[in-house]
Amino acid sequence: SFVSYFFWSGISLLIGAIVLNSSFSNYSPKINNQAVCSASSNVIGIVSLWVVEGLSFISMCIAYSVVESYSTCQTFDNLTFSIQAMGVIVKYLPTWIRLIHVFTFCQINTLFAQISLLPECNSSGLQTTLIITSVTWWFVAIFGLICKKRIAIPPHIFDPLRPKTSFMTEIHLVLKTMGP
Repeated sequence: SFVSYFFWSGISLLIGAIVLNSSFSNYSPKINNQAVCSASSNVIGIVSLWVVEGLSFISMCIAYSVVESYSTCQTFDNLTFSIQAMGVIVKYLPTWIRLIHVFTFCQINTLFAQISLLPECNSSGLQTTLIITSVTWWFVAIFGLICKKRIAIPPHIFDPLRPKTSFMTEIHLVLKTMGP
């Protein structure tokens, strides 16, 4: 279901952020308790994005649960502001999260280049951290692809794309393949 997809993706990303942050701080070579690896700003960026993604997934899990429980009892007339806000979260936040996920992929590739090429970042602990980071990213991406094929989008959330074709419509189509 949507709820389990959002929940487990959010938990995976939050755990991944914690593991990446602690592993990088433990395994990064240091001089006077300062990390000498210049990839630290990139790691902070990935950790920050994963925390935002994870919390967004958890909020979508909660919002979808509330909207689903509300939709089975009543029609969508006279909605309260909080239900409308949760509906907007459920309908539009996944597209933005997919964009962040693609950007995080670029960040991970940059981190891969930094750890592979910079001598001050070349340690086995950082390489293991990079592997765990990549596995976490791919887990969430593949989990989204599998859920996209197996979970039917409810009609009150489904947004049929209009016949117009614009740049944003094309980006939306590409991002829709990444998950429900």
